[in-house]
Amino acid sequence: MFKNIFLKSINDSLLTILYIFITYLLVCLLIMYAVSELPLKEVQFIFDNLPEKLTTFIAGPGGIDITSVEGILNTDMFTIFAPLVTIGFAIFFGYNATKKEEQKRTLDIVLSAGISRNSFLIQKISSLIIKVLLISTALFLSILISAYLFGLTISVKNIASTCFQLFLISTTFGLLSILMGALPYESSYTYSVPTTIAVLSYIIYSIEPFLKSLGTIKYASLFYYYKGGDPLNNGLHSWHWAIFSIIMSITIFLSLYFWNKKDLDS
Repeated sequence: MFKNIFLKSINDSLLTILYIFITYLLVCLLIMYAVSELPLKEVQFIFDNLPEKLTTFIAGPGGIDITSVEGILNTDMFTIFAPLVTIGFAIFFGYNATKKEEQKRTLDIVLSAGISRNSFLIQKISSLIIKVLLISTALFLSILISAYLFGLTISVKNIASTCFQLFLISTTFGLLSILMGALPYESSYTYSVPTTIAVLSYIIYSIEPFLKSLGTIKYASLFYYYKGGDPLNNGLHSWHWAIFSIIMSITIFLSLYFWNKKDLDS
């Protein structure tokens, strides 16, 4: 049994992360098979004739391209599936880090062992960051392995940039879940608030092409900073990553502040 909270938290999630890796690998293998074996070019002309706003709504600024690895990853994996899985688990990990520990009444035992509140929460935050990083790395490796098996050429740098952006947005929502757990609210807020913000961010990002008169609305969406620069084709954006860094830093500070003031006995 691990005495270190950081190591125990990671150890408790290793099997879950392994299952996620297997899921990502299977989905990536299916995508690479479709790109390499199916006559997708014959279907592409349908999407080419669709309005640009509609294709941007579905797949982001890169549009819909099912004839290339980058195109189909942009359309399916990095727009819907990967964010749904990675952000979802990040929020779940954040809930486990604070509110679930409080509900199970294990906090009293842990804190009575001489571990300070700050140390407990910092280790939980650190473990969440590492777990989300492992999930993002699992996706990165799944894409590389599946592309290699089917003899497809991809930009490793751009894939890494997109996975890094996915790591940043997922960690941000996970830390927001921790912050909500540090506040004196009902447990449902711990996951409902980050989930609602994530859904609203995706909706704003998706409908922005139809609301050019409100062009600045896109800056209110975290999904814009995740995919707005089309990292899968253009690489890491020059400053979008900084927005996530600022939000994460503020969230960690607020989490520690409210955690130290919270009445854990109530």
